[in-house]
Amino acid sequence: MWGKNKRKRQTIIVCAAFSLFWIDFSLLKSNLVWELYNKPVIRGFILSVPIASILVIYYLINHIGILSDDLKKSNRYIREIIEENDSLKEPEESAIPVVNSINQSIAELSKIRISELAELNKKTAQLNEKNIELNDAYMQLESSFGQLQAVLEQLNDSEKKYHSLVVNIPDIVLTLDSSGVITYASRACKDILSFRRRDIVGKPFNYIIHDSFADSFNFDELITRIKNSGEQRIDISLRRVDNTVIQTEIKFTAIVDSPNNDCVQAIIRDVTEQKRMEDTLRQNNRRLEILNGFSHKLASATELTDIYKTCVNTVTNELGFYGCIYFIVDKNERFYKIKEYTGEYFNEPGRIEQFTYINRNAKALSYNDYDGIVLDYEQVPKYLVMNDKIEVAGCYRQAYIQQLRIGGHASVLFIVLNKSVFIEEELNVLRSIGHTTLVAVENTMHLIESKNNFVQTIDALVAAIEAKDQYTRGHSQRVSSIAVKIADRIGMAKQQIEELRIAGILHDIGKIGISDRILLKKGPLTKEEYEIIKKHPAISNRILYPIGLSERILKAVAFHHERFDGKGYPFGLTNESLGLEPQIIAVADAYDAMTSSRPYRGALSYEKAVAELKNNKGSQFHPGIVNVMLQLLEEKEVI
Repeated sequence: MWGKNKRKRQTIIVCAAFSLFWIDFSLLKSNLVWELYNKPVIRGFILSVPIASILVIYYLINHIGILSDDLKKSNRYIREIIEENDSLKEPEESAIPVVNSINQSIAELSKIRISELAELNKKTAQLNEKNIELNDAYMQLESSFGQLQAVLEQLNDSEKKYHSLVVNIPDIVLTLDSSGVITYASRACKDILSFRRRDIVGKPFNYIIHDSFADSFNFDELITRIKNSGEQRIDISLRRVDNTVIQTEIKFTAIVDSPNNDCVQAIIRDVTEQKRMEDTLRQNNRRLEILNGFSHKLASATELTDIYKTCVNTVTNELGFYGCIYFIVDKNERFYKIKEYTGEYFNEPGRIEQFTYINRNAKALSYNDYDGIVLDYEQVPKYLVMNDKIEVAGCYRQAYIQQLRIGGHASVLFIVLNKSVFIEEELNVLRSIGHTTLVAVENTMHLIESKNNFVQTIDALVAAIEAKDQYTRGHSQRVSSIAVKIADRIGMAKQQIEELRIAGILHDIGKIGISDRILLKKGPLTKEEYEIIKKHPAISNRILYPIGLSERILKAVAFHHERFDGKGYPFGLTNESLGLEPQIIAVADAYDAMTSSRPYRGALSYEKAVAELKNNKGSQFHPGIVNVMLQLLEEKEVI
């Protein structure tokens, strides 16, 4: 049938080919295979499947047809031989060799065909195996394509998310190539730097760096640091399109899939406002520290001159203003008096004279309030000095003027010169300094007034004591003077010396409670009288304690009859418990008593008094204090 109808074989081949192409086309219509079909390698593989199948089918059909034709030829050959034999009508014996020959030919032909059929079966089996392998490969390919499709979808999603993130992030995102050239810029560069993206893409990164920072940026060094540490963060000043400065913080990271990791991604954040706030906070903290230190200095200042100097030095040396002047005027005076001034402005000669005649009724002061006012330098002569003809040096920009009253009898004037325009934070600090200084000035003035009243009271008490005993007249002042010289020589603090001076004046104040009969007795005192005399330190303490004197003054007065060895009165205290003040008073008191006349004896000579001090050194008197006293006597500092 195959041999007779060759057209049928061709029809079968065409139908098979059409079927394979139809299957292939159906697969290509699916999204799954179509995505793969777009890949050149996959497309070639898919197209080769039907072609290979057609070739295999053609080979099988052709060989089957050949085998069929051979069998037909053999049958025809056999029939011809049989027919010849029949026509000869030979005896039966003569047909045997022919039949044997035919059988042998058939056998040989069968062997050949069987061998060919076996070979064909073998090739068919091989083709089946290859077809199975091809099917397995196709299944694996289909599975791999599914995975690839999933990865592609994930990548697409990631790309969309990344693009959305880059577009919407408020920070600038840049990519730079290995030469530092900008290859991509996000939309935020328009909002932050006012540059359009096309204006900076293709430009080197240094193009957007401000001139003040350009020399310090090196892209090659940046790449090296990124390779070593993975990322780099730097604070850098960039420029806007109008060349104004913008403070930024930039995070540089390597782009992983770039050659040699030389390409860089930069995320730029505008930190201008943050930096401004940090600077403001830092400056405010510094000002608070200065104000705190200023308050401590004023608290330890006991003299008005110290207060004035502390005020103006703080303003110029620590806060950095151009100049500062502090004035005071009494209610009966017309012009302010300069108490202290300092600053770079006054380094030039003649400049302080511009502020010499500030009238207390100046226009600038007539409407001045508690917080002070600010004048430009051109306004100072007219509104402050009340003289339009005075030429004020124009090397300062503004002056801050604060007028504050001290009670009802005086006022102070606080002037600060500045090279630039004052900002509110600076004015707040200056107001605080002005008010704090005023309080210190008021307190010190009250303290001076109280001290003067106190001194007058002490002088009255001492005068009352000395009025009872003409022999001790001037004794308290001399003891006070000697004690101050000893204290100054051994290096005691100024405050301690002042307290020792007061203690020296008051050391015998308790004798006001002792009977004149005992104080003025010309003969030796009895034991009972001496015990009464020994009570005068305790009486002094009862008199002075309510006044509110310092503990050092009270101890110096109460313990000045104690001894170094602990055998004194009223408590028998030793050196460790006494402190220096009472023992200084003890030496000064003993020396002046020995060199002064008493009702019961005359004054001792200088030599005898010195001998007594030496003999009682280390027992009655502190040896170190005695040595200082002897040195002062030798130098004629004490007579």
